[in-house]
Amino acid sequence: MVNVGDQRKCPECATIGCVVWVSQDKKTMGVQCHRSHGEANRPESKFGATVVHSTKTRKNMVFLTSVG
Repeated sequence: MVNVGDQRKCPECATIGCVVWVSQDKKTMGVQCHRSHGEANRPESKFGATVVHSTKTRKNMVFLTSVG
């Protein structure tokens, strides 16, 4: 059973992070990582713009992952 405040590995870098959210059905959780991670790429636009790759990094990102 996962609860808010528990420690779990970050799905991106395997650093220990903190659970900040758990879904009502207890199958998904949000893990906040304290390391720097790259921002997600913006998807391709239907108006003709290509995918934009971001070079920015952010700390304390939250990753949604399955409980298990």
